[in-house]
Amino acid sequence: MPYVQRDAKGNVIALFAAQQPGGDEYLSSEHPEVQVFLAKHGDETVVQRALKQSDNELARVTEDLIHLLVDKNLIRFTDLPEPVQNKLLSREQLRAQLGDASSSPLSDDDTL
Repeated sequence: MPYVQRDAKGNVIALFAAQQPGGDEYLSSEHPEVQVFLAKHGDETVVQRALKQSDNELARVTEDLIHLLVDKNLIRFTDLPEPVQNKLLSREQLRAQLGDASSSPLSDDDTL
């Protein structure tokens, strides 16, 4: 999936799960033309999935940025609001359970 149907200009105008008359060209679901078609035609699940992936990546960037600032002594972990500290520590514990062994300035035995 999907097979695509194109108009006279070569634009994707329909997607099909199976080969159809006029829709026999196969493109992967990750193909840019398929993604554009789905985004234009209100397939919110694709847009929502992309946004969620972006949110996850941005969350990791934010965590890494906080670690960098703490490592460079530009901020102290305890300068962050307590709810933020708790969320960061919780995520770090979850990451440790997954086996992510990257060192962290947030949970060392020396309390910050």
